Amino acid sequence: MRKLQRNIIASFLCGLMLLTGCMKQEETIVTFTKTEDMKLLPEEYVIPTQEKLLQDYLASMTLEEKVGQMFYVTIGNLSQPDLEISNSILNLTETEIGVLQEYHPGGVILMGGNIQTDAQVLELTTALQQNTETPLFIGVDEEGGMVSRLGSAEGITMADVGTMQSIGSQGDVQEAYAVGTTLAGGLSTLGFNMDFAPVADVLTNPYNYEIGSRSFGSDANQVSGMVSSEIQGLQEHGVSAVTKHFPGHGGVIGNSHMNLQYVDTPLEALRQQEFLPFQSAIETKTDAILVSHLVLQSVDAETPSTLSKPVVTGLLREELGYDGIIMTDSFQMGSITENYEQSEAAVSAVQAGCDMILMPLEYEACYRGVLEAVRDGRISEEQIDAACMRILKAKAERGILTLE
Repeated sequence: MRKLQRNIIASFLCGLMLLTGCMKQEETIVTFTKTEDMKLLPEEYVIPTQEKLLQDYLASMTLEEKVGQMFYVTIGNLSQPDLEISNSILNLTETEIGVLQEYHPGGVILMGGNIQTDAQVLELTTALQQNTETPLFIGVDEEGGMVSRLGSAEGITMADVGTMQSIGSQGDVQEAYAVGTTLAGGLSTLGFNMDFAPVADVLTNPYNYEIGSRSFGSDANQVSGMVSSEIQGLQEHGVSAVTKHFPGHGGVIGNSHMNLQYVDTPLEALRQQEFLPFQSAIETKTDAILVSHLVLQSVDAETPSTLSKPVVTGLLREELGYDGIIMTDSFQMGSITENYEQSEAAVSAVQAGCDMILMPLEYEACYRGVLEAVRDGRISEEQIDAACMRILKAKAERGILTLE
């Protein structure tokens, strides 16, 4: 069909150029480079670009749908959007389907309580996609080692790929690439299209137990190579990578799952070490970067990075030049729950420049809060459009969203 269209277009242009004296009759090759030339074609013969298709798709969405895309939720959020959630649901009911279709989330993450067997997980991921209008990111924390939701489940046949510390110790980036390809293959089989990996934290503090063996190591350059290779392994095989945890969690002793953790490392030192793997991930075009709740005292002394415009927009978006999806760490972590109202934090995260809010504790409050902030002018609809476009673009590039 496309070959036929090209022949029709070529014939049409030949005729036009002959009539206007722009082409000698004996010439048979048509060449045009100017965008204006396309205006000469009948509309039905112009094949729209992906950018145009994405713009049209975005234009067809309501504000509610666009804001909905900015939330990456749990099955528990779908079950109880107005409550602090429980998360041990194995199959969708009419309740979860109704919330999915009302709130239009951009992604759903499965946790350990949602995972039992291969057949059950595939049935769940399939049902999620079948009951949403805009296809979902369906993700999971499958790093290997201590964070392996699937590999550690008895009823799942997908193997645990092991710790990234063990991969990093081999010093061979091809091993990290192999991890990415192995993970992508197993995840795709079960209906996942996004992995919350790789871990890009440089383990600068040997007493760090929150990251520990999840890191490729303590050498920033080596970690950078490993991170890039794992991203390539994942994304070349159809699974979006979520590189984490910007601005770098490897130097912290405490646990941000419990409460705020503070980093007093000077900004210039961060640039020379912690930022390097993220720069490498950006050059490799990682689909998403997850921002931690760490407080960078040299940049924004009291605010978690997820809620800080100087960190999210100033450092990640502008200084490092990242133009993909920026995602918060979980809003169920103590760093947020112990210090902020959920809706307040959600609005602040978007104002800071985040595109997606991960695992709200109170889904409805967060969603309504962002929606109201757009309606009263605290957040511009242009910013919502930009965030939604980044989400849709990544989905299209991974084949999750089909554009026509």
